[in-house]
Amino acid sequence: MNCELRDGVLHLSGDITVKTVQPAAYHRFCQLCRQNAAALDLSAVGRADSACLSLLLAALRANSGIALRSLPPAVSALAELYEVREWMPL
Repeated sequence: MNCELRDGVLHLSGDITVKTVQPAAYHRFCQLCRQNAAALDLSAVGRADSACLSLLLAALRANSGIALRSLPPAVSALAELYEVREWMPL
């Protein structure tokens, strides 16, 4: 998992799974979410699972005004399954 803040948009890329999200990457992600990120772009995300959904919920806790872009279908399905889809501003 990679994350980079550019022009107020936090870009995520690579696979975001329970195997790829390491503690250091998670802390960096949370830190970047608090730096006035207006949106979270997931268009460059490869594989995604419940770890990705967890990251999105953490982003919303850190920055309730952040918008989500290009939500991977697997994450959208998990959000529906866990009944948290309405919490996600798209």
